[in-house]
Amino acid sequence: MQNTFKTSNMINSSSFQSVKKSVKQLALASLILPVLIFSPFEVYAGDRAAAKSEVQTDSAKQRLMSKLSQLAFFSADYSQKILNEQGEVLLEGTGSLAIHKPNLINWKTITPDETLLISDGNTLWSYDPFIEQVSAYSLAKSIHNTPILLLTSDEPSLWQQYQVKQEQQRFIVTPIDTNSQIKQLTLSFSAIETSSDDVQLRAFSFQDATGQVSQISLSNFNSKVKPDAALFTFTLPDGVRLEDKR
Repeated sequence: MQNTFKTSNMINSSSFQSVKKSVKQLALASLILPVLIFSPFEVYAGDRAAAKSEVQTDSAKQRLMSKLSQLAFFSADYSQKILNEQGEVLLEGTGSLAIHKPNLINWKTITPDETLLISDGNTLWSYDPFIEQVSAYSLAKSIHNTPILLLTSDEPSLWQQYQVKQEQQRFIVTPIDTNSQIKQLTLSFSAIETSSDDVQLRAFSFQDATGQVSQISLSNFNSKVKPDAALFTFTLPDGVRLEDKR
């Protein structure tokens, strides 16, 4: 009986690690090939009513572009939840984010496991210290399929590939390509902005074709102090395997 119990525990532990690995891969994929949206259960009754007065298409897109044009750079801490289609939490995490236009990103996951995603303007570097592996992706090939990079670019040709709707301080970005695996990106801004150059991004969220959702809430948002340039450079650590997908 005791041996059976130990074996069962080993199986359960192995299954847990397998699930954890899969969810960890989802978390990373949600950044590299973002599939972001607010989850269906986040649409409250008040939001449904507000949806009736959605501001759509070009006017909403111009408002969003105007807001983002005021964010030449920013940094923030974040908390993240990844949920399945039923709304069950698969994983929770924390980390930090820094963005600088054009096309520079530093996304560091601290918990539950450390990972790092860096865009240096040419390459997206995805580093997982646990498995001692770095994956490299061409930014030029990724940017048109990665709505989160709209935060780093004012390029009109990129924006032409998306439609935008506005619900109060929430902007919903949808790709025009109906075959895209990306469904929506939703950006939420603070309702209180003390001046025209005081844009506060509060949260964003996204969902893949399977219904899995990543919700990201920002804190300590800072658009006044320029992030250190060193955050946007990446050097391959010794002994780490490079998977070059550029």
